[in-house]
Amino acid sequence: MVTAMNRALPLRIAPWLFLASLLTTAQSAEAGLYKCAAEKGAVVYQDGPCAPGRELRNLELEPAQLSVVPGTPPPRKVEKAEPVAKQEKPRNVAARTRGGNVAERRFLRTGMTAAEVVARVGRPDMQSSRHKEGSQWSYLPTAGDADTLTTVTFASGTVTRVERRIVR
Repeated sequence: MVTAMNRALPLRIAPWLFLASLLTTAQSAEAGLYKCAAEKGAVVYQDGPCAPGRELRNLELEPAQLSVVPGTPPPRKVEKAEPVAKQEKPRNVAARTRGGNVAERRFLRTGMTAAEVVARVGRPDMQSSRHKEGSQWSYLPTAGDADTLTTVTFASGTVTRVERRIVR
């Protein structure tokens, strides 16, 4: 005769059976990976422990390091160099650069030699040697000394007069 208690027995045992099956599955998945030495120096990977003295590495305890082997880079495309265009000379006299520092024009003074003037502000834009006092150099307005015409007068190779006029 089947009692109510006997009918409830399978319902009580089922969770325990399920738990036991999970534990046995987890235990088999826990098996490690071992690197072992085989005959004649060969390397063997296996899921069980190696024979004594044959273990090379336990990959569970010492995971393998990532090693990167560089590849060969793809060949570069060689682009033909464009021919360098010949620079045109500026047609505007004020745009030419004659060396020296344009900002130094305001610091020219009497008593300087022609060589000192050239070293400071560069070659003049215009020269005149028919001046009654001597030769005369003119520096036209340019970037850094805009709207200013600088005229330097020389007598016997030294500056006798510096004139700066605002022109617009």
